[in-house]
Amino acid sequence: MFSLNQLISSRWPEVVTFLLVLGRTSGLVISAPFWGSRVVPGLARAWIAVVLSAAAYPYVTTLSLAPGAAGSGYGPVVFLVLALAGEILLGVGLGWAAQLLFAGLRLAAQQLEMKMGLNLAQMIDPQWGSSSSSLASIFEMVAVLVFFSLNGHRLLIEALNASYAIFPLAGGKLEFSRTIVGSAGQIFSIALRVSAPVVIGLLLTDAILGIMSRAIPQMNVFFVAMPLQFAFGMLLFFLSLPAVVWFCVDYWSAGNHLPAFGR
Repeated sequence: MFSLNQLISSRWPEVVTFLLVLGRTSGLVISAPFWGSRVVPGLARAWIAVVLSAAAYPYVTTLSLAPGAAGSGYGPVVFLVLALAGEILLGVGLGWAAQLLFAGLRLAAQQLEMKMGLNLAQMIDPQWGSSSSSLASIFEMVAVLVFFSLNGHRLLIEALNASYAIFPLAGGKLEFSRTIVGSAGQIFSIALRVSAPVVIGLLLTDAILGIMSRAIPQMNVFFVAMPLQFAFGMLLFFLSLPAVVWFCVDYWSAGNHLPAFGR
């Protein structure tokens, strides 16, 4: 009966291939929406990564290792460590691409809170373990519901499987890194488009208050501005929520949350 060491030595290329697949899948699970939050236990995330890796392994080409790669030499160890780190980073990049909309919504919520005077009202977000605001929580809840209603988790798995054809295991990933870095600018674009209706409405409110302060000098504009902006801002916020849902649906339906190979 073979021992574990003999089994690993005899099947070393298969073992290395599965480790690299597990590394890419683990990076995706750590950074993907919902899977990467603190709400999901670490053991559950580990099982998800193992199950997805086992499902993808039969469709991945086994690495052809050079003779002596199973030894304990310095070269093979460095190769394995660097290859595993590259696969983990690629998986993290895939999850980060799916997180762009969530990051843009959080930035939009911060802009709205600063304009409405709610930036000091903070609470603990159990999903990420950091301070958050009520508007950001509402935006994220809407985005998560739309994400799962459109089978976003399935699209992530499809993008992960498609990535093996474009970026083979232990291969170069410079082009993917450039794509991920360039896509970071979408956060500001998303935040601007989501917060535009409320911000424009509040800017018009500022203009009206400025005209009233000139027309009626006796009125204390600063006393009226804060509650008026808060009430009008909340009204515009809830009126714009259907548009935010439509924006999330259009964003994910168009495949903007994934690199080109995952569409």
